[in-house]
Amino acid sequence: MTYSEKLPSELIADLKRNREGRLSSRQRMELVTEPLATLLLLSVPLILIAGRYGPAGRAFVFVLVAGFVLTIVMRVLRFSRVKLCYRVLFAERLSARWMFWRKTKLTDRSGDAFRFDHRLSRKTKIKPDQSLHVYYVEAAGRRILLNMTPRDHPQADFAEPGDNFTYAGGTLYGD
Repeated sequence: MTYSEKLPSELIADLKRNREGRLSSRQRMELVTEPLATLLLLSVPLILIAGRYGPAGRAFVFVLVAGFVLTIVMRVLRFSRVKLCYRVLFAERLSARWMFWRKTKLTDRSGDAFRFDHRLSRKTKIKPDQSLHVYYVEAAGRRILLNMTPRDHPQADFAEPGDNFTYAGGTLYGD
């Protein structure tokens, strides 16, 4: 990787917030609204069909919208208490960029694999066996990758957790 390329400004802003043990507002919004696109896409045919049934159809649409609101509220509550985790992980092997459906898989120093079901950050160019600063959350049995930055990048000097990381509830795992 050539380090002439700079880290994106949104990644830097997210890292500054994550190193203090907190989610950035962009990350929080993305975590909360993640299932809404799928729910809305699946419910559009139901809404169109329910519209033909008069008051009963409108009541069904109202119940559906209430379900969406309940889903959002439950996710807000879940992710308001989530603890950030920090680890130094390594890129085991790289998957091709066209295999976008593959889950991100990283390993720790002992070789234990970490699979991330979802990622909020954009793809970062990494090399095999490259050491990475990784911030993630574990919620509902899933690991969600928040940030991943090469440790040897010139701009990544501030990516390590700050003094308030564990005080804010973050979990710090050693190298």
